[in-house]
Amino acid sequence: MGSFRQSAGGVEALHAYWQALAGGHAPQRSQIEPADIKKLLPYLYIVKYETDPFRVLYILTGTEADRWNDFSLTGRYVDEFVAADKYGANKILEDSYRRAYETGQPVFGTYTWPTRAGYMLEVKFGMFPLRVGEQIAQCLAIEDYSNFPPEIAGDGIPFKDPGKSRPDERG
Repeated sequence: MGSFRQSAGGVEALHAYWQALAGGHAPQRSQIEPADIKKLLPYLYIVKYETDPFRVLYILTGTEADRWNDFSLTGRYVDEFVAADKYGANKILEDSYRRAYETGQPVFGTYTWPTRAGYMLEVKFGMFPLRVGEQIAQCLAIEDYSNFPPEIAGDGIPFKDPGKSRPDERG
């Protein structure tokens, strides 16, 4: 595994970008210009909201997010991971995505997660709702891995992908 260090302030940088697009209101998805946030792209998640029933679908994940998770979440739902998550992080994420959807405002938080070596890490995140037409329909999110000690920055997370059938495959 490679290093997962990113420049500090990724959450804050994405927040400033999001605010500048529509004056603090949820901007249109079409306003997001990847070239403007190039340094953040590897750490980003884009999700799509489904409403009947409410679910959150990962539609795009950055390369560092994929490496951190040890697999791509693209095409998967947040709720797929809740039952197998004994630390509650995925429930925190699911609830935060719902709050961003319902309020149309950014949501910030943290969750605690162990690395493969057993270190407990606090991961900061920010979620920024996006409109498609008049509706909040997607969300741009980032997780900040910059505060991890250098010796464990590449350790990743030991989560078993509930969608994998072989026990040796990590998720």
